[in-house]
Amino acid sequence: MKAQYQKLIKELGGSEEEVKALLRKLVEKEILKRMKELLETMGKEERKAYQEEHEVRANGYYQRDLLTPMGAIEDLQVPRVRTGDFHPCFLEPHERHLFKLEELIYAMYSGGLSTRDISRTLEALLESKYSPQRVSAITQKALEKAEAFRKRRIEKWYPIIYLDGTFLKVRREGIVGEEVVYLALGINEEGLKEVLTFFPASSGESAEVWKEVLADLKKRGLKEPLLFIGDGLTGLSHAVKEIYHKADFQSCLLHKMRQSLAKVRKRDREALAEDMRKVAHQREKEGFQSSFKEFQENWKRVYPEVVTSWERDLFYLTTYLSYPKELQPFIYTTNALERFAKEVKRRAKVIESFSHPEAEKMVLLMVTGQMNESYGKRTLQNWHLSKPALEKIRNEKYGTRVQSEEALVEV
Repeated sequence: MKAQYQKLIKELGGSEEEVKALLRKLVEKEILKRMKELLETMGKEERKAYQEEHEVRANGYYQRDLLTPMGAIEDLQVPRVRTGDFHPCFLEPHERHLFKLEELIYAMYSGGLSTRDISRTLEALLESKYSPQRVSAITQKALEKAEAFRKRRIEKWYPIIYLDGTFLKVRREGIVGEEVVYLALGINEEGLKEVLTFFPASSGESAEVWKEVLADLKKRGLKEPLLFIGDGLTGLSHAVKEIYHKADFQSCLLHKMRQSLAKVRKRDREALAEDMRKVAHQREKEGFQSSFKEFQENWKRVYPEVVTSWERDLFYLTTYLSYPKELQPFIYTTNALERFAKEVKRRAKVIESFSHPEAEKMVLLMVTGQMNESYGKRTLQNWHLSKPALEKIRNEKYGTRVQSEEALVEV
């Protein structure tokens, strides 16, 4: 292979670097050609499916130049229909990039690049000019979107709310430190998950700040929640009760299990974990009590402090048992919100630390938008079975229906 490469260099009559550059261009050209063919085929197939569903006629094609990380695709044939309301999934209306330009800018900005550095990088990557002023306008718009998201009015009913904090590295005045972001995710009346807020704070996680977060949600319109699920943070249940005194609180069983396992010898962890899983997987109060009694008998003598901590927190560890069985697998833990936190950390990992607090907000906004879009496509399993029971609990707690009927009589 090396001999053939040397022969090619000799035949082309250039330096090794020149030949490498030529080969790179040829490869990129071939990739762009194949990419164009693939996108045009996808567009045709999408239009065909759209026509079958909406009973509309095709209306030829229009041409669009499309920027990709490999370079520009020229004269891409984009299919259209007579009604003008069809767009292939890979191309939003008026979009000229195969990727989200804003996301690329947010990532570079979060990594500490100046607007001038970003402008130069984009020009080198895309062979298209983006002035520092335009880059600055895009980043400023993102910050405005983040603030608007955190202040937007909450209109729907969210019976279930998950609360958790995650730590991210942020640079302030030249010093990098871990700072908590308070996160709240709700399940709305349609059974869809939605991130309701992200609340960056420069201090560690505390129940006092959680009260501030909850008060902000209440001010924005979060009404008549039934159940909050949170970790074992001291004072969190009291913070919830202070702002929403009629709501229930469930302390995350998986957090409790992890905390317990960290306090025991390695040789005992597997057996202890198995006993705790038996407790956590119960769906009836009687079964929970029976499994918990077995857990106490097996471990009270060996690890009294672990068993005592479970006994002390038992009231908030068993709240989920008062809710519909179909819902219980989703409400005994904060796992739903932890997955979102992991996605935030995954995006932050390549940056190592945010260059400033504003950069942190941009990435949080980006991930929130993407996750909420994904959440909006999938209803919680068996929600139709759980919802009537939740509405009954709502009526018992808040008297919603009774009040409505009385108001109608008065009118």
